[in-house]
Amino acid sequence: MPIGGKTILITGAGGIVGSGLAASFAAGGARLLIAGRRQEPLEILAQKIHTAGGVCDTCVFDLRSRESLERLVEFANEGDRRVDVLINNAADTMSRSFRETSLEEIENSIATNLTGALQLTRLIVPGMIERGSGAIVNISSLAGYKPNPTQTVYSIAKGGINAMSEALFSELRHCGIHVVNVALMGVGTGPMRIPVETVARRIERALDCGEPEVFFYRSTQWLMRLYGLIPSLKRR
Repeated sequence: MPIGGKTILITGAGGIVGSGLAASFAAGGARLLIAGRRQEPLEILAQKIHTAGGVCDTCVFDLRSRESLERLVEFANEGDRRVDVLINNAADTMSRSFRETSLEEIENSIATNLTGALQLTRLIVPGMIERGSGAIVNISSLAGYKPNPTQTVYSIAKGGINAMSEALFSELRHCGIHVVNVALMGVGTGPMRIPVETVARRIERALDCGEPEVFFYRSTQWLMRLYGLIPSLKRR
């Protein structure tokens, strides 16, 4: 699926990853719908995209609210718009041991990192099925493959995103909908950090080639596969 001319909805667009993906895809000719909790960073990003000649609309919403999700989908489907690609990028990367995590923090983290993405996808998918085409891109994390003891709740949620991607890939591929799971590492500059432009290119390649999963290093991919085959290794 070439992104040129497609409408791409990105959640968590006010952050480093979301804003970088939006700018890269807009430069490639996609129409962007960027969504997040705060208006100011969305407006700044939209202005940059408009200045560069791109097309971008903004919507403030909260993944933790069902009513907010429904308003986002209504906005995304206004007029002749349609969502060709949904990128579930919004995340709460809270770093805290399980014993120090409050019940409210657990609820908010699961809603932001897992439940909200699942509900938003459920609201977007019918339109894709009706058209017989579309793509869902879930931004996961290596913590979803090997749980991080300092990010217990986050790891649990990202493990759920991995399961979501695998299940939806099997269920929706016969409807013309492609699902991609992105095993994200640290993004930015410096050792072992992936430039956000590289993330965008790899997602675009996965959409073009029908890849179900994106890793950024072959060694990392095989290590995560090994953890899956021999679970005791990731408990050490």
